[in-house]
Amino acid sequence: MNIRATLRMVALASVFGLLAQSSFGQAMPESANIPQPHLAKARADAFGENGWKFPALITCYPNEGQSAEKVIKDPGPAKAADNLYFLGDGIVAAWAVDTSDGIILIDTMNNQAEADKYIIGGLRQLGVDPARIKTIIVSHGHGDHYGGARYLQDKYGAKLYMTALDYDLAEKSVGRSTVWGPPPRRDQVASDGQTVTLGDEGIKLFITAGHTPASLSMLIPVKDKGQARTLLYLGGITNKNLSPQMHAAYDGWTTRLLQVSAAAKPEGIIGNHSSYDEAATKIDKLRAMPDKPNPFFVGVDNSLRYLRVLKECNLNNAAIEKGGH
Repeated sequence: MNIRATLRMVALASVFGLLAQSSFGQAMPESANIPQPHLAKARADAFGENGWKFPALITCYPNEGQSAEKVIKDPGPAKAADNLYFLGDGIVAAWAVDTSDGIILIDTMNNQAEADKYIIGGLRQLGVDPARIKTIIVSHGHGDHYGGARYLQDKYGAKLYMTALDYDLAEKSVGRSTVWGPPPRRDQVASDGQTVTLGDEGIKLFITAGHTPASLSMLIPVKDKGQARTLLYLGGITNKNLSPQMHAAYDGWTTRLLQVSAAAKPEGIIGNHSSYDEAATKIDKLRAMPDKPNPFFVGVDNSLRYLRVLKECNLNNAAIEKGGH
């Protein structure tokens, strides 16, 4: 192992250790004098009998989450299931769902250069032709997710889905970042409850406002060692510094997805930031133990538990931002 890799592992271990042993053992500084019943509920669920669920609980401690993101390792492109590919840099993620008629791509990284490196280059490393990208779903209107979309639309003629309000948000972001690519060209307007179909695959969309005005979450059918399974994709997880209305919207979608998931029974959760779904860690486990059960599928109970923790962390942050009233 080289020195850089060793230092990265040490830094990552240090951050996670501090989170587990220090910050997560006490209230955040700005909330020291505010009763936090929602934080207590989130912690009780996250520290349950099945172990510590860092990705969901971190939303109760968003400052620590930002520190953790700085040292998350880049896992490289990876096959997460028979027809599901991870294409990201360890902090921001894009996912590709392979169908009988082409690829559905979820999110597009920051810009053209990253789309070239992580999406096109990543698919090629995995032996998949990127020209098979036929459909793009952009989870929400932040540039780290839409930045490569216009380039991929133009290069492959892909059909693109995004919500109307987040098309608006993306277009209002022009000029705010030197890193983000241009907003996507307006194409299909994604709607709540819609199923985006390509070939033998259908991804069901849910508008989950809060992180942005109309973020998209999804139920994604995949195959794992030939077995049909379902993953829940969360398109906007963080919930700090929102308006009261957006906190209320966030509470609404977590309540709704708990009900949807109880019926649909997703066996795992993925998202667009690797620090919130442990994608890098799971990819490492897959590579080290390919014959073991796939770590992306943690079971229905843990998927529901993840949503419960998110719900309580949002309510906790809302209370802090109101001053505890």
